[in-house]
Amino acid sequence: MRELALGWRLGTIALLGVACAACTSSPTATSGSTSSPAATAVAPTSSPSSTAPVENQTTVAGELAGELAGELITPGRVVVCMVFGVPRVAVYDANGEPTGQSVEFVLELAHRLNLEPELRDTIFEDIIGAIEAGDCDFSLAGHFITPERLERIEMIPYLKGRQQIVVRYGNPEGFEDSNDLCGKAVSSRAGTIQEDLVRGVGLYQGSGLDDACAEAGLPSIDLVTFPGEAEAVDALLQGEVVVFLGGTTWLAEYPDELALVPAVVLPEYTNGIGVRKDHPLLANALRSSLAAIIADGTYLRIHNTWGVGQPITP
Repeated sequence: MRELALGWRLGTIALLGVACAACTSSPTATSGSTSSPAATAVAPTSSPSSTAPVENQTTVAGELAGELAGELITPGRVVVCMVFGVPRVAVYDANGEPTGQSVEFVLELAHRLNLEPELRDTIFEDIIGAIEAGDCDFSLAGHFITPERLERIEMIPYLKGRQQIVVRYGNPEGFEDSNDLCGKAVSSRAGTIQEDLVRGVGLYQGSGLDDACAEAGLPSIDLVTFPGEAEAVDALLQGEVVVFLGGTTWLAEYPDELALVPAVVLPEYTNGIGVRKDHPLLANALRSSLAAIIADGTYLRIHNTWGVGQPITP
């Protein structure tokens, strides 16, 4: 796991309708317990800017400080599990500093909570278990909200969109319908909803792509999963598979090599921030912080900068 502590000088910030304490400290990098790359410290980043003036934001009440601290791994700090290596979502820049839409969302939420953020680069399929085990305070990693995940953790909607297939530029296979995927090699990241969609389990029980293939008398999809999206995309680029199911931000990295096929219509999704079920104060504080950045325009400013997914509304 690669872990990053990102620091700024924190001021008094707003939570809409939630009393939560301010506690500031200098960030450091620490070692984590979930399985992923080794921890690396990076230089502090500057504080995220808000479109709402600080003096107009509501001061959080002090009574809840101790209670919220009791739900954090370390009082004054919030440990966030994320997945890095996804263009425009969460990556490391040339200086080794984290950047991307999800990174900015996390930094802004931590800023509104007046907590020092520590970002943990974690393998996607390990994250929900890490939340349950108390290895991270919350996650912001593109998890689709599903009934199965809601049985394990609390999930707060923060982004929405529609799943799409990614193919080689020019659509050489001539995909026009989801049944065109039947019998073809398709890649995705392990532990994602795309696996469920193909295999017809979980949220897509009985209505998966393989179910449609069977109904049409066609062979099932040859699904190949990888630990990360980069490997799954590389499999497409190398000709090992003909379709990638996952993030569409890779098109910006390979504009002359990859393309979408809008004619193949797949289900919509909603991404959720993950929190332990027995941490209601933190969950409510995150809901209120998210509502605050939506209300003052910060959320839309971040989204417009990176353009990943579709923004949610209050």
